[in-house]
This record gives sequence, C-alpha cells and structure tokens, in this order.
Amino acid sequence: MLVSFSLSNYLSFKEKQTLDLSPESLKEHPDYLHIPYLYDTNSRLLKAVGIFGHNSHGKSNFIKGYQFFLDFIFSSFALGRTEEAIQIDSFKLNTATSSEPSFFEAIFYLREKKYRYGFKISSEKVREEWLYYSEAKVRENYLFVRVEQDFKLSKIWSKESEGKVDQSLFFTKPNNLLLSVLISQGSIAKVNEIARWLRGNIIISDITNEVHLKRAIVILSQAIFRSTINKFIENADLGFVTIVEKIDSHIKNKLALDREFIELMFSIELDRFELYSKHDIYDGNYKKVNTVLFEMLKNESSGTIKYLVLVSYLSYAIKQGQLILVDEIDSKFHSLLLKFLLRTYLDNKNNVSGSQMVFTTHSTFLLAKNMLRRDQMVIIEKNQYGESFIKRMHGARKPLRVDTQIEKEYIKGNLGGVSERLKRLSNQNELNF
Repeated sequence: MLVSFSLSNYLSFKEKQTLDLSPESLKEHPDYLHIPYLYDTNSRLLKAVGIFGHNSHGKSNFIKGYQFFLDFIFSSFALGRTEEAIQIDSFKLNTATSSEPSFFEAIFYLREKKYRYGFKISSEKVREEWLYYSEAKVRENYLFVRVEQDFKLSKIWSKESEGKVDQSLFFTKPNNLLLSVLISQGSIAKVNEIARWLRGNIIISDITNEVHLKRAIVILSQAIFRSTINKFIENADLGFVTIVEKIDSHIKNKLALDREFIELMFSIELDRFELYSKHDIYDGNYKKVNTVLFEMLKNESSGTIKYLVLVSYLSYAIKQGQLILVDEIDSKFHSLLLKFLLRTYLDNKNNVSGSQMVFTTHSTFLLAKNMLRRDQMVIIEKNQYGESFIKRMHGARKPLRVDTQIEKEYIKGNLGGVSERLKRLSNQNELNF
C-alpha cells in the first residue's frame, strides 16, 4: 500500500511536492481507510484520493511523474545497452533548476515491512539512489545507499543474497538504477516483492485507448475477477446486468494456462473477440419473457464501454491489493454513475485487500457532503511562475469545518485550485453566459 509519493524538478513541479495517503484524525467514513494489519494495526491509510484543480495546473503531470518513476525503474537497465542520456523532463521555467537533479521517492507497505525507495537523476547520470526498510516500532535501516557510483550496502542483506547484490554493482552504470539491476538478477530477498508490487501498479492516462479495452477483456476472461466486476455493474443502471464474452478458443486456452497476470496483460494480443451485454426482453404487458445479447462495441455507448473497462481494472486492483492511478476519471460519466463507482470501490465489503486509487477529476459533485472524507480531497494549483503545488483541502494547519459547503467554496475559488484570473472575473460577474 502506498503511503506517499514525492517528486521535484519534473514537468511543472519545481519544489518537492508530496501526495500523502495518511489520514487526518476525522470521524467521517472510517470504512474509507485501510489498516495495514501485518505491519501495524494502529496505522491507517486512505483507500482513495481525488485530485482537483484548474486545467493545466499539474494534475496530469503528477500522474506522468509516477509513470516515469515506474518506467525508469523497469527500463533503465538492460544487458548490452549503451550508456545513453536519461530522458527526463525537468522544470524548465527557472534557471535555478537547470543544474539540479530531478527527485522521486515512494514510501509503501508490503506485508510486515515499510519501504522507502527513491532516486535523484539528471540527464547525464543517477546522482543518488536509496532503499530503506523498517518494521513496526523498529527504526529504519538501509538496504543500500548510493551517491553516484559510490555504494553502501547492508552487510546482512548482501550475505542473504549469496553475493547477488554485490555482483549487481558491476553492472550498475552511471545512467541506470541499482534497483533495476537487482530486479534483473531475480530471486533476491526483498527485491522480488518490491518488483512484484511495482509491476502491478496500474496507470490509466487515456482510458479510450484501445489497448485498455483489450486488457479489460483479459481481466473479464478470468473467473476470479467476475464477482467483483458484477458488483460494479449491478444497480449501475447501464441497461444490462451481466457481461458475456466469446474469445477465440486458442486464446481462451492460453489465458487459462497463464498464472502471472501482469505477463498476460502485456504479452497476449486479443485479435479476435466478441463482447456482449445481456438485456431483458418484455412482452406487451412489460413482463420479462426472454433475454437478448447485444454486441457491446456496436450497441453500447462509449461511456458504458469506458465504465466497463474501468471497473475491470478496478476489480483487478481490488483482488490483487494494488494501486491504481486514473487521470480524468469523470470523463464520459454521469455524476451519479461516478458516485456509484466510488462508493462500490470504497465499500469494505468489496475492497479489503489493500487496493488504493488516486484519481484526477473536475467533478465538483464529489465535493458534496459525505461523498468523500475531507482528507481525501487534494488540490494541485499553479502559481504565476508556472510552479505546481499539492495541498489537501483539509489539514491540521488549515482545517475545514465539518459543515463547510466544500463544493460551493471550491467553485468560488476560496480553497485554491482555480485560476486567479477566472476567480477575479467570476467575482466581478464578468462571466456572462
């Protein structure tokens, strides 16, 4: 489970900014929290966080930052690769950052351990890299700490790996991460579980991309996810209550044989498949007499198809206890449908294995009372110098009263996340429709 993710000197984020999923001391919706039982039964983490803010203020850039973090971990090392420049999009609007490295760090729980991993990079090389771990009520210890090509390894961990950690140093060049090299070695204690969790993280930047539909079909073909998917479909009033798929028998057999779902998602091409929604047929007296199958891609709306794709991913994340990041979750959804989706995801009856969701949205409907906890509402806003900042709407320093009309205050621009020019125009009644 993700505790926090921080970044700096990347796209519109100049200074270090952190998205923290630790909750405030609030009484509302205690069921919207996860308890990392194996690590510490007294700890809590938010199941979901919604990121609000004006267009171009940095919401999508934050998602891109986490995507880069993952991509660089799994792509920075490959045997035989030459020492190429690192493609990093640093902050370009201030000369002070031109010589500074970009910074990324994630803190997360995996079973009984808490990990803190991060790195600082420039286009030329990895400046710093670190991996720490701790157990509940035990101080943090390092597995490795790196400053350029100077490495400090945990002696106990190095011994446990039977020399594999030490061997990895030989392959770690200035432009790749030690963690990437360690992952490539395989069967290294602690590294395997870190890699498995990071690989399972899901990022959806454009859900209309056809590849997401194909991967959703893969999820639908696995019986383990069906019951959870049906919970998102039941009572959603989409006009149908079940999904039926017909997949080429060769692909179906291959799906049944593969156990590593991540490999499955990225290796199998679903060239031939048919997906149907089941609808009821009624007689003249509106008594149900039969059912009919509609080919979904031809007969259902683009919003319905997007909903099915998203709930497929959410069902996978729930079952696997995974993190999912969704950009513009409200696109093509009716407000009440989005409300139903979030309530289903946050429900303790459905989400009990540690799945978390970070999503960006423009839907102020989600700011209505009792939709989310006050600490689940985050704003990303940008100043006059093009710098993005992350802040919670509710925090210890600037709390929101429980009776605050958050939606109204946000629209007025009193909570941030709104263009100052639009705020002035609105206050001056210069926006005429």
